[in-house]
Amino acid sequence: MLNTFHLRTFLAVVDTGNYSAAAAALHMTQPAVSQQIRALEEQLGDIRLFRRVGQRMVLTHAGEELLVSARELVRLAERAEETLMALKGQVAGRVVLGCTSGGGERLLARLLAGFHEQFPGVGLELEIASPEALLDGLADRSLNLALLQELQRRRGLESTLLATEPLILAAPAGHPVLKQEQLPPAALCEYPLILPRSGTALRRAIEDLLRRRGVTLTELRPCLETDSATAQLQAVRAGLGLAFMPRSCAPARGEGVGHVDLASGPLEVNWFLVRVRERSGPGPTQSLFNFLTGPPGRAIIARAGLQPSSGEAEGQPPAVRADGA
Repeated sequence: MLNTFHLRTFLAVVDTGNYSAAAAALHMTQPAVSQQIRALEEQLGDIRLFRRVGQRMVLTHAGEELLVSARELVRLAERAEETLMALKGQVAGRVVLGCTSGGGERLLARLLAGFHEQFPGVGLELEIASPEALLDGLADRSLNLALLQELQRRRGLESTLLATEPLILAAPAGHPVLKQEQLPPAALCEYPLILPRSGTALRRAIEDLLRRRGVTLTELRPCLETDSATAQLQAVRAGLGLAFMPRSCAPARGEGVGHVDLASGPLEVNWFLVRVRERSGPGPTQSLFNFLTGPPGRAIIARAGLQPSSGEAEGQPPAVRADGA
């Protein structure tokens, strides 16, 4: 019978790309990882599961055949452990979350700190990736939850409004726009702008909001496009241009960057918590979902300067399914 510890090691190598990174992720030594993989290969009849290509370990055909079954077997083992722990009134296990690099990781860091304090037995893993990769991760169950900036209509998924966040217009210290109490939206065409990449959810949201305020998008002057909030901030500090960024990513005034409001009111984006609609009973994923969407999560969101979802009578915000229900 296959050993789930061997399978977890196998999946760690697949996900990280080499033995040393897998060892770090599993808090093991590299020789121990090698031994686990070798033991699994021997148990399967001395069949090779990986081949080395440069610095990476790439799956052989046999390894690819094992991959889907390994993920399912590990999930079943984890679900059994979680069910038994729940019977004892304990919440334990592991939850894998995903978000984009446009500010979601900063908000999640605060939320996960609060969750860990209440549920120390739950291990957490955060993956930063594109929205498309996160949705694929939800579909193949390698992700449990994802924080995204757009309502998702993909079949089988459920989106729950978590928070609404204002976007600030950041400018380098001493920039002329910082002398104004409010900046007319049309004035944005006069300055180079640092924007999210074209086609991303945040870029679409910014363009849609500006369009509704009468700004002609073809007159904007993008000088840099990046989804990294850190890169945006550093570019603003360097004087490259002005940038719209989530308030949770904004530095304190006096740190080389200031910000100004638009005359027609703030720009805002929504954060949605997305998960697969079909789910089992109580477990670490459900506990995390309840924490994020319930009173504890809403309190943390409010302290971060965002507007939390108001929720319904029982403390849960409404969910929107891909089929519109």
